Amino acid sequence: MKGDANPAEQRIPTSAIAVITPSTTMTRTIDSILQARQLSLPVVQAAQTEAIRIAGQLIAEGAEVLISRGKTAHMLREHFRVPVVEVRHTFFDCINAYEKAKRLSSKIIFLATSEGYARILEKSRPFVPDASICFIDPLSSVQNTESILDGLQDQGIEVAIGGLSLEEPVKSRGMHYVMSDTDSDAASEAIDEALHLLQVQEQRKQQRQELQHRYEMIQSILDCVSEGIFSVDAIGVVTRMNNVAKTYLSTVSCGDAITELPMHNYVTQALRHGKPVRGALIDIGRLSLTLSIAPIVLEGQTIGAVATLQKQTDIKAIEHKMRRALAGQHTADNSFDDIIGGSAALQRAKSLAATYAGVDSTLMIEGETGTGKELFAQSIHNASQRRAGPFVAINCAAFAPGVLESELFGYVKGAFTGASSEGRAGVFELAHTGTLFLDEISETSADIQLKLLRTLQERKVIRMGDDKVTPVDIRIITASNKSLPALVAQGLFREDFYYRICVLRLRLPPLRERREDVPALVRHLLKGNASELLEHTPTLLARLCDHHWPGNVRQLGNIVERLSVMSQCSALIPGWLDDALDDLSPTTPAVNGEPAMKPASERDILFAALVRAGGNRQSAAEHLGISTTTLWRRMKKFLDEDPGCFDAARYG
Repeated sequence: MKGDANPAEQRIPTSAIAVITPSTTMTRTIDSILQARQLSLPVVQAAQTEAIRIAGQLIAEGAEVLISRGKTAHMLREHFRVPVVEVRHTFFDCINAYEKAKRLSSKIIFLATSEGYARILEKSRPFVPDASICFIDPLSSVQNTESILDGLQDQGIEVAIGGLSLEEPVKSRGMHYVMSDTDSDAASEAIDEALHLLQVQEQRKQQRQELQHRYEMIQSILDCVSEGIFSVDAIGVVTRMNNVAKTYLSTVSCGDAITELPMHNYVTQALRHGKPVRGALIDIGRLSLTLSIAPIVLEGQTIGAVATLQKQTDIKAIEHKMRRALAGQHTADNSFDDIIGGSAALQRAKSLAATYAGVDSTLMIEGETGTGKELFAQSIHNASQRRAGPFVAINCAAFAPGVLESELFGYVKGAFTGASSEGRAGVFELAHTGTLFLDEISETSADIQLKLLRTLQERKVIRMGDDKVTPVDIRIITASNKSLPALVAQGLFREDFYYRICVLRLRLPPLRERREDVPALVRHLLKGNASELLEHTPTLLARLCDHHWPGNVRQLGNIVERLSVMSQCSALIPGWLDDALDDLSPTTPAVNGEPAMKPASERDILFAALVRAGGNRQSAAEHLGISTTTLWRRMKKFLDEDPGCFDAARYG
């Protein structure tokens, strides 16, 4: 019914979204969806070069978002600045077109004119066993296209599946032609995305208007604050100054170039790179000032900057500068994306770690040697609100108790024999506003544990040999490869300190509990040599997966490095693989080969995807090239008949 249409969709101008379809099947699908949703959008059937000409006309008539597919969508993005939403290819496109083609002949080929279509076709190979796949670019050259099609004809191909651009040349050779299918869910999602983009663009227009309004009010704001404030335009000309700034910069007036400013290098840098400057220390005569600069960015372009000048005492200015310099030496280089593996055990640990990143509570990471405790600690830091602060790590087992105390808390001049003449800040001070990672916490002495307990409770530090108390704002993460509860029971670890550091606990699975991650880890560690080495030794992964790995990923890394080196002389040394793996003893027999797959129903396809993803619907949807909503809608058809039909998928 007409009254059922979405009110937001009814307000969309008819020319705001235009659809350019490269196939008759997509045209029919789009028309059907638009009719059902009571949307009136221009739909034009054209492919590639012709589509560019038509798109130009539609944009001139007011189109702000285009919808297309495959190679045509890619070309539209290259030629126009308006957003182009692509109707994604899915498994079901391939299967449906394949079923139509089988009614004509068993000698079938898919003609992929885009990389996206080619990728989904490759994933669909097990379900279209009688069909071949040919990547062809009609725009490369007419002769090349004709040559490829002639070759397919010579091979006895009788049915081709593809888009609009290849229909005529294929039919001219007497072959049947089936248009690539279009999944209605994917098309509907593309329309939803286009509608959302229009809303976002409208919001951006409003934001630009508000920003322009704020910029016009700058002069009024300048006169209401006690700080020195001045602004410059995009080419570095001073446009505004308040009275305080005029006092500090007595030789500069509005209309002067920034080269006349004492701090012109900072201003130039902010305008050129569009990045703010915070807390730069400058001297103007006898004045010691702190300079901060905020670029004004409009539609991605830096159109000017606003700078503030504040008086600072020498002590505060020096302390601020030191904190910034020290923080820059301690960074975390890794994030959750750097943690390799898709096993259920690892995903659980990553999910819990991501949750812990959202809070500041003290965290204990438990795991065997080589399981990646510091990798997780760095990832948690980079996902937290403290990511802009320092990440300071120290291995407590690497220092004698007396030395460890000075490393943790720092010391002043003359605190002990051999102390630096200038004193030194400890890791607690260095980690201020960031994260402190204490590795091998189990190796600390009882005295150190007592001092750490007091520091964690009060968040205050006293350097060795000093009586000055320094507050610190840090998040504490500790790690151990030993069982702390067992050490507490044996009297080897303070119970009160254990409860203080174990507010949150994260256990990292050893490699033997996530053997399915070994292939991905090996390929990551081998990097560029992975494919060649693994193809040369097909039993390698099986042997590596079977090992117990007492040293976990660190041990695996050593073995992989050994394999990489020894493989370079494999042609000269018979049995090199056995030599490289001579200290690995398999615990389970290797499995060779897999049962051949056969064309499957939609239920079989969904089940196979869920098995591959370990029951994770989001991963299964990504593999199928559809959204999780579409996946659930398709699963529900079968769940209504058999509620337990997909239960086994989660166990592979």
